[in-house]
Amino acid sequence: MTKRYVGYALAVIFFANFLSYLDRQIVSALEQQLTDAFHLTEAEFGFLWTAFTLGYMFFAPVVGFVTDRYSRTRIFAVCVFLWSLATLGSGLAQTKTVLYATRFFIGIGEAGCLVIGPTLLSDYFAKEVRGRALSVFFLALPLGGTAGYVVTGLIVKWTGEWQNAFYFAGVPGFLVAALVWLLADPPRGATEKGGADVPAATGHGHGQARVEGIRPYFDLLRNRTLLFIILAQAFAVIILVPLLHFGVKFFESKHAMTKVQATTTLGAIALVAGALGNTLSGITGDRLARRFKGAYALLAGVAFAAGLPFLIIGFTAQSKLILVPALTVGAFCYFLCMPAVNTQIANVVSARQRAMAYALAVFILHLLGDTTAPPVFGQVSKMLGSRETTFVLFSFSLLLASVCCFVASRFAARDEARFAGAEQGIIPPKT
Repeated sequence: MTKRYVGYALAVIFFANFLSYLDRQIVSALEQQLTDAFHLTEAEFGFLWTAFTLGYMFFAPVVGFVTDRYSRTRIFAVCVFLWSLATLGSGLAQTKTVLYATRFFIGIGEAGCLVIGPTLLSDYFAKEVRGRALSVFFLALPLGGTAGYVVTGLIVKWTGEWQNAFYFAGVPGFLVAALVWLLADPPRGATEKGGADVPAATGHGHGQARVEGIRPYFDLLRNRTLLFIILAQAFAVIILVPLLHFGVKFFESKHAMTKVQATTTLGAIALVAGALGNTLSGITGDRLARRFKGAYALLAGVAFAAGLPFLIIGFTAQSKLILVPALTVGAFCYFLCMPAVNTQIANVVSARQRAMAYALAVFILHLLGDTTAPPVFGQVSKMLGSRETTFVLFSFSLLLASVCCFVASRFAARDEARFAGAEQGIIPPKT
């Protein structure tokens, strides 16, 4: 494929990921409106995120399993179509039960994005520049999240109807689904040394080297680098998701911001920190990886630990002049980690295992991390009577994430040789 085509493919996949984060973040920007409209408690509002993650978590392994058998781009396109339809449904919801259901289906659709997107990019781009390509993909998190906050705030202000935010976000997804459907599905392992190790599935769904049963998912857990990277991600989202989900009202109540001011502030923090963090992560990670294995995990370990004190300063600050810079630096450190840990996953498993590896990561990190984090955060915040204190307590999960990344970096060289270097069969070689 030409450089122009893979650049186009990256743009399409990026925009799909951008919409996925925009769609999921709208609910967090509408805490006051949804609480009033559906008479939600703090814990019930937290469960809106849990409903999303349940769909995301349980269907990620299904997507990973099916992806080995059928065209990745076609499955991806169906996922984009499904979450866009569910986003429109969120605006039409008349009861909290229907709203929870639409969030669940958004999660089902978006499971395909994080599972399939990185695997496609890993086969579009060579290992030497893979970190930079994935950093562009994960730049969608801050940009899409920012758009979700800012657009929602402005639409509510201009139209007075919170439902319009869901309509505005859902419609573009149908066009993106069509563009993804038309993308070429590159051969698995096309950019690895030695060429493709698994031919791409045909559009009719019959590729080679199929995975049978669920045993390969359990076999992947023997990869210690992958296991500790997944645990690091799980610990990291324990603070990320509550900040995204409860941050707007925190700014409104503690710092007396209006809805637009709160959404714009949180969005600006994510935008600046995410753009700088993702860009630097790809460049730094790729350069360090030329010198030693496990560089991406090590980079993430340092960044997670470095960001913790800045988040604590930001959450406890009484002045916006301290709040915004401190949270921006803390978020910058966090965003340094996101492309790094996902590139480490791509590098430490074989091309034929990547979809399953990302699916396993999605399942475990959501099971242990953000499925329970929002409602638990809401309950703890209610018990303590302080979101500030609750944010500080949850921030210490980054220390656990950092430790897991350091441990993963120690195993990376050995595991890459054992697992990513295994060219025959799905099951990794025995020691």
